[in-house]
Amino acid sequence: MANILEVKDLRVNFKTFAGDVQAVRGVTFSVKKGEVVAIVGESGCGKSVTAHTIMKLIPTPPGKIVSGQILFNGEDLVPKTQEQMAKIRGKEIGMVSQDPMTSLNPTLTIGTQLGEVLRVHQGLKGEAAKERMIELLKMVGINQPEKRLKQYPHEFSGGMRQRVLIAIALACNPQLLIADEPTTALDVTIQAQILELLKELQNKLHMSVIIITHDLGVVAGFSERVVVMYAGKVVEEGNTEEIFYNAKHPYTWGLLKSVPRLDQDRSVPLVPITGRPPDLINPPKGCAFWPRCEHAMKICAMYEPPETEVSPGHRVSCWLNAEEVKKLTAKAVD
Repeated sequence: MANILEVKDLRVNFKTFAGDVQAVRGVTFSVKKGEVVAIVGESGCGKSVTAHTIMKLIPTPPGKIVSGQILFNGEDLVPKTQEQMAKIRGKEIGMVSQDPMTSLNPTLTIGTQLGEVLRVHQGLKGEAAKERMIELLKMVGINQPEKRLKQYPHEFSGGMRQRVLIAIALACNPQLLIADEPTTALDVTIQAQILELLKELQNKLHMSVIIITHDLGVVAGFSERVVVMYAGKVVEEGNTEEIFYNAKHPYTWGLLKSVPRLDQDRSVPLVPITGRPPDLINPPKGCAFWPRCEHAMKICAMYEPPETEVSPGHRVSCWLNAEEVKKLTAKAVD
């Protein structure tokens, strides 16, 4: 199946008084048409910056795309102006932001905010726009849609506000939906409802989805492929089953160990990843994870690990999987 999105060697910096923060350092991944891809990693790993860069929403300055390509349907978005991107955002690529309370304007009704997308991108006004808004609110599971259109964001619960954001993102039937931490501010039961809704809409509309999260448990039954990021880089990528049952990077092992499991004895404590993420103004010389890795070798602190394909579609950047180290280890054993 053809790729709808290809991100190639993307690098994004943010200028600060202390120096340039290298937030995204050579990220490469792709999304096929109709595919659900999860980007996971702890806070500060660059996953949200990557998503906002795809939408060209990073503030410039201080943010800057240093290099790389973002190919959407074969067309590079990097050189496009904000005026050109305004025709793509909302229409071709939709986005559900992290915090529904701050993403919605508290001074405008839900109808005004939802109607703006339809007016700008589809030219719908009056009754035609109202009918479409009612249809969208029903689609995301909001009762009494006519009444809700006249209400303000503060009159909605957190889960309902998130549903409104999904309705706004899907108003123009985009080919790609980016959901940036869509369940972070919600309780567990509402999280499950939102993920179920997203999956149902993805199947119904046949769109591609990128879901960004720090919680691997969230994406277990939702995504088809997982991209694991650390310190602005992709450290492992593979289909969801491979990542959960045959992960190869110590950082991915750490993420999996820190998630509660139903098949595990509750007396077994969760194992957090020790240490702190690196300073991205002065990132480590070798593998960025080596100071926190219990499997680190001398070579990890000296050189960046090459990307190794351990099985079809399953790639990892770790010296433990590099052929050079395997050969040296085998030679030492002999």
